[in-house]
Amino acid sequence: MNQTASSDLNATIEELWVYPVKSCAGVRLPEAELSGTGLTYDRAWMVVDEQGDFVSQRELPRMALIQPAFRMGQLQLKAPGMLALHLALDAAEKPARVRVWDDEVEAYDMGDVAAQWFTDFLAPDAPAGLQRLRLARFDPAVMRRCDPAWTGERESHTQFADGFGLLVASQASLDELNQRLRAAGHAPVDMRRFRPNIVLGGLTAHDEDRC
Repeated sequence: MNQTASSDLNATIEELWVYPVKSCAGVRLPEAELSGTGLTYDRAWMVVDEQGDFVSQRELPRMALIQPAFRMGQLQLKAPGMLALHLALDAAEKPARVRVWDDEVEAYDMGDVAAQWFTDFLAPDAPAGLQRLRLARFDPAVMRRCDPAWTGERESHTQFADGFGLLVASQASLDELNQRLRAAGHAPVDMRRFRPNIVLGGLTAHDEDRC
């Protein structure tokens, strides 16, 4: 709990999610290991352009169709019309330097096979300048600090996530949002739209903001 948190919250963890490749689909897990940067393997890989700048669904919406899974010590990636790509969880080919938002960090390039796989699937619908893509792996020796404007004096680190090591949401908050959407004549949205790592139950709407 933080200093403004209430001690009467009694939440349950309903879902655990990791998003191994930044901006691709997530993997729901029955259990997960918590490290100093968040859940293990969350945003550990990232697609970059030829300059090393990260790309996301904002530019390449087909990234949402790439489905990761963990299989026998490997990260397996599937996409429509593509043979599966298998990457060893501890694999890395050569050092690289990549940029995620305003942070430029040391990373590892995952090699030509992975680069070609992402290029073949994503480049046909990519805007100009994104015709050749590569896959990078976060260097675990790097300490990418979360923005102190939000964390204050508490030092926190993450890998390729936008800002923080964990994103927490509650089912009650989603239910409340969907009630408002239906009332306004809009279709409800799925929890996956918000890409949380931890989904809490047993709360009222927005109680997670007090945790």
